[in-house]
Amino acid sequence: MDFWSRLIGGSRSLSKKTPKATLPTERLTVFKRACNALQQIWRSSNAPSGEHSAAHARAYIERLNSILSEESRGPAPHPCVAYAASSQVFVTVTKLALSYYDEGVLRSATLFFNTLIDAEVDGVVDNRLFARALVDLVRRSEKPTDEIEGRLVELLFGIANNIRLQPAILPAWFGPRAVQDGESPAPSGTEFAGTMRKDDFPLFYLLVDYVHSEGRAGDFARTGLLYLIETASRSKNLEKWLIESDLATLMATGLGALYSQLGSLSFNPTGDNVPHIVALSDHAKQETALQPHLGQPMDSFISYLLFWQDTIDHCKSAEVNDTLLDHFQVLFLEQLLYPSLLESSDVAGGSTAAVLTYLCRILNSVYQGELVHRILHFLLASAPPKEQMDMSASRRKSLTVLAALSSEAAQPPPSLFNLRDLALLGLQSSNRQTVLATLRLLTVVLQRHHPFARSLVHTIPNQPAQQRSIGAFNAELEQLVGQATALIDDPKLNESYENYIADATWVLESRLCLPVTTGDGAEAIPLPMQLQQDDPLVKSLFECLGTFFTNSVIVNLALTGVFISLASSHLFSLDGWVLVDPAQYDASVPDGTDDALDRIRQAYQAPTWPPSADPTLTCAVQRLVDQVRQWQRDLPDFDVLIAARRKLLQQDGRALTQDRSREPSEPRAPTPADRTHPSFPGSPDPAASRGRSPLPSSSPAVAPSPARREESTAPLTDSRGTSVSRTAAAEALRQRLATPFPPTAAAAAAALTAEDTDSITPEEPTVGGERASAATLGHVLTNVVILYEFVLELSAVVQVRASLFEEAGY
Repeated sequence: MDFWSRLIGGSRSLSKKTPKATLPTERLTVFKRACNALQQIWRSSNAPSGEHSAAHARAYIERLNSILSEESRGPAPHPCVAYAASSQVFVTVTKLALSYYDEGVLRSATLFFNTLIDAEVDGVVDNRLFARALVDLVRRSEKPTDEIEGRLVELLFGIANNIRLQPAILPAWFGPRAVQDGESPAPSGTEFAGTMRKDDFPLFYLLVDYVHSEGRAGDFARTGLLYLIETASRSKNLEKWLIESDLATLMATGLGALYSQLGSLSFNPTGDNVPHIVALSDHAKQETALQPHLGQPMDSFISYLLFWQDTIDHCKSAEVNDTLLDHFQVLFLEQLLYPSLLESSDVAGGSTAAVLTYLCRILNSVYQGELVHRILHFLLASAPPKEQMDMSASRRKSLTVLAALSSEAAQPPPSLFNLRDLALLGLQSSNRQTVLATLRLLTVVLQRHHPFARSLVHTIPNQPAQQRSIGAFNAELEQLVGQATALIDDPKLNESYENYIADATWVLESRLCLPVTTGDGAEAIPLPMQLQQDDPLVKSLFECLGTFFTNSVIVNLALTGVFISLASSHLFSLDGWVLVDPAQYDASVPDGTDDALDRIRQAYQAPTWPPSADPTLTCAVQRLVDQVRQWQRDLPDFDVLIAARRKLLQQDGRALTQDRSREPSEPRAPTPADRTHPSFPGSPDPAASRGRSPLPSSSPAVAPSPARREESTAPLTDSRGTSVSRTAAAEALRQRLATPFPPTAAAAAAALTAEDTDSITPEEPTVGGERASAATLGHVLTNVVILYEFVLELSAVVQVRASLFEEAGY
């Protein structure tokens, strides 16, 4: 029998089933015996080795765990836990776990520490030796698997949770070293505002080490760190330490490191995720028809950005919060994000599209008010947030160091070139991806960050909206709906309109709870204000609208989304660009009319206005409508083709047996929310948010060609009235839909193919990134459908605004 068998009775004694101790005294006796055995194992050799030794150590630790588990199920007192604290057996367990590179011993040790933490007995979590033993176990252990790593970080989380609930135990884990007179608080030449003090608070730095990890380890680390930061509001020493430490520096530079890993945009190949409305366009096989693939680097960055927001929300110390936000602004916004916007000046290439896409994703993910204000106040060069006048010496010291870092950045300030300037360049770019990214960014700011909308799209000062009469409102609403019905004769118009009314009601009702103030927190002013229509940004939007029928489908979806967002915003009046300025109405009012009935009749009377007062957007849409009417006169079956195309875009997929191996599967038909809110990563879906079900997903089917989809409603006779085969008719229709259109531009576009419509160079005439007169008949039909849906939704927004915002009355 070898040494270990003689010492502790051999392996057979461990394998025998030990009678379970039922009384507390019996349990304590067995527990003490196991503790003594573990101490004997450690004392017998300073560096025990061998599988046999590890097996014995693991067996005794598991016996301790079993006894503690049994004791925890009974009423207090718990003598075994008390003995574990007084005997300091946890030190022995840590030494054994670090000596044996054995996964089983380490797993049993983590369970032992976790049981002691959960026991909530004096002398454990408030014991400095226990703190040192646990920190050593986590810091020095080998982490062979993610499961073991998660178990170890869970121990740190358990301690952080106990500190949050019982701040009195903090001194056992946190011992700040006093800075002696004449001693520098930071190493000479350091580039960080804070100093690294790992010996002061090792638990804190261990959590920071795992804060970027995926899975359970990262979740436990981030939550544990939030708990420690939350505790700062109840401990002046911890609050001071967090301000002077490198917490804010580590968090800001960590966010910057993840942002720096974001590369150029990549696109998934055309597949099942391309909706009909895009697949049937001229650009279906180009990158503009695909969603940018941001990949795991963006997921990691957004995950850490969400952790930033949670930190600001959980931190109850104003000075710690301000320190975090200062570092966020200087080390991330000023020295990384803003320079990346400046460097992406190649608006004709893809770098601007990438940066704007990343910024769009950031703004779509950020919800924490202070963080949003820091980002947009800086990037839009609006008034900065007010600084606290009364601050501690630690806070002033942090600001001094950060001010030096900010001056060394050597970047032009946003007052010279800000996000609005970049958006204007983006709209005027000849690169369609840049135009798309810009439109999506505008939509996110207008929809999610309303206080900053007027820093991006300007309004006319001191010109608030005016209430119009019921009669004037009805006349203008009738004109808008008339534009829609002139485009398409829809037998289900009422049903479609009710859906848009429901969507508009949901969006506009959310505006009612927003504060009626300016974006910089200044004194409240009358809202909404009239749109400044000579704003270059607004003019660029209207220029893009002017080439609506030849624009790519995805650009039109994004463009109409911006206009709907503007019309839905409580900051912008509809006067002058959607509806006639009430000051321009010419309503004959009889002199001396005092009778109430006469005033009511006058309120319902439709006024007149001069042609010069026609709203800008309404005029632009009317020009498009007039063009469609001309095509309706030129092509007798134009209405039939539009109806067929709209039906095709609305219907769900059907399983097809022909050519299954050669064509991609068909996605679901787009809903109204799909049309007005162009889909990109992270974008909200109003219909889904209300719980309304979208149209059913398609079955795994084959996406048919436009001809095969429209052949059921298209004429099946040739020009001579002779019946032809269905196949021949489908082929003839396919060729016709692929013909350059309108006919007046056919000659100029005859040499163009669908593949080269995206090869736009700056020398070619473009508007909003689109080449003029380069579309097929099928493409134009799709854009006519989009225009119809846009005008219908705009009408719904106008109607709901009149009620909720009291923009029409007596």
